[in-house]
Amino acid sequence: MAEFNNLIADAADDDMDAYWLSVLANKLAARIPTLCKLRTFYDGREQVPTNAIPSGTDQKSFAIYKRFLELGTVNYARIITDNVSSRQKPVGFRQVSDHVMRSVEADTTWRRNRMDLKSRQVFHDVALYGSGYLYVNAIGTDARIGVLTPWDTYVSEDDDAAIHYSYDDMNKVERIVLFRCERDENGVVSKVYCRSASRESDARTVVDESDSERIYGYYNSSEPYPIRFEQNFRWDDGVDDLPYATECGYLPLIRLGSGSGMGQFEPHIPALSALDQQKFDRFCIQTMQAFRQRGIKGMKRTVYMESDPQVKAGMAQAGDPIDFGELYAMGPAALWMLPDGADVWESQVTDITQWCTASAHDVKQLAAATGTPLDILSPDVAGSAEGASLKRESLLSKVEDLNARANDAFVRVLRMAIVAAGNAQAADDEFETVWAPIAMDSDLNMAQAVNYVKDVLPVKLIMRRFLHMTETEISEAMQDMADSTYQSALTTATAATDAAKQASEDSFGGFTRVDDSSDGVKALVDVGGESDE
Repeated sequence: MAEFNNLIADAADDDMDAYWLSVLANKLAARIPTLCKLRTFYDGREQVPTNAIPSGTDQKSFAIYKRFLELGTVNYARIITDNVSSRQKPVGFRQVSDHVMRSVEADTTWRRNRMDLKSRQVFHDVALYGSGYLYVNAIGTDARIGVLTPWDTYVSEDDDAAIHYSYDDMNKVERIVLFRCERDENGVVSKVYCRSASRESDARTVVDESDSERIYGYYNSSEPYPIRFEQNFRWDDGVDDLPYATECGYLPLIRLGSGSGMGQFEPHIPALSALDQQKFDRFCIQTMQAFRQRGIKGMKRTVYMESDPQVKAGMAQAGDPIDFGELYAMGPAALWMLPDGADVWESQVTDITQWCTASAHDVKQLAAATGTPLDILSPDVAGSAEGASLKRESLLSKVEDLNARANDAFVRVLRMAIVAAGNAQAADDEFETVWAPIAMDSDLNMAQAVNYVKDVLPVKLIMRRFLHMTETEISEAMQDMADSTYQSALTTATAATDAAKQASEDSFGGFTRVDDSSDGVKALVDVGGESDE
């Protein structure tokens, strides 16, 4: 069993806070190299190992190979990641006890904390790193929801302990905050609190997420150094109780996970590395072997003889070394005089078609393994619309699974934020997230679906299920329909009033004006039948 690395100096053997802080901090440090790898692949900055450069290469050619190392990357990691996270779109919340009206309080909390923007960052972290984190903090009578990065945060598997790492660059102090739940003998959370430990340090222990060059350099280094926290942290004064978290029964630091704990392309890094290696090899072949190379076979001597034209012409003496650079000079009218028994050899151009075919096959395997439609990784793929729909089934299922996992985290975050803002009854409320469609239908398909069910289902249900409208949009639409109905009724009533007024103006006493179609004579006809011409 490996030795336990306790980070708190002079910690007692029964100090469980020191134990959990040390365990989670060590796990965070052990995860950093993987995060560097994932980030480097996502940014397309990974490099083929330098040992891929042929040995014995001269300095001029070595610079060319180094350039190939930088260019030989195929950035499918970003496409695979963003194709998932960009399809996760929460549009609102509604209470489980009332499936018609959305939860106004939850939506208000969501908007005030700008969660439309923050949720995108969390989804990105889950898709890239396998985990995303949200933090609820009570500020007076208000609550703030923040996003924490996986580079500084780690939560235990049972969600009863968590840490957050930070570094104060001005004061040169790094700090680790521990969050813990205490449970009674029945397993019910009785207390949630946090405390911090700090140490003086000239630099961060873990890599900062914004330090891109250090991240790339760490992963591409041939000998990466181990990342470990020093064992001289000391507890800061004070322990802060978190009553709003105790009321809800869980930590204010909440993790969104991918299920497997890995990002979308993390299991497929070997396949991505193989594609990078193939691209590097093609660059080398195309550049270094694009032109035919020539050589002379059968050259058995290296000095001039009496019979050579150069000796006869007085340009050289017998026994002098042959100047091959002058003898075989390049030029449009150059003529080479080969000695007896010598022959010219010419190389063949390497055909890279098979390499390109193999690479395309590997892309198909990558698309199938990651559940990414092939037409996204390779736009020139042709096929039927039905075939494209079937290819997207795995992608839609993957996004639906991530949405279900995110729903639990969002409900817990919003419930705690509402409790922290002063509504203690929200601790027992149940919400569900309303999601935008993963794959939006065309306007024509939605219109056809509405036309089929308009005489069967209520208007609001049609708007919600077939037009994919949010509850706010439904309320606005219903108000617009009411306004239109009122306006139509008002127009009809106005027209009837105008007609009655016109009829009144055409009436004189007990007579009504009529036209005699036979002679064109207008007369006033009495309602009793008499007329006055």
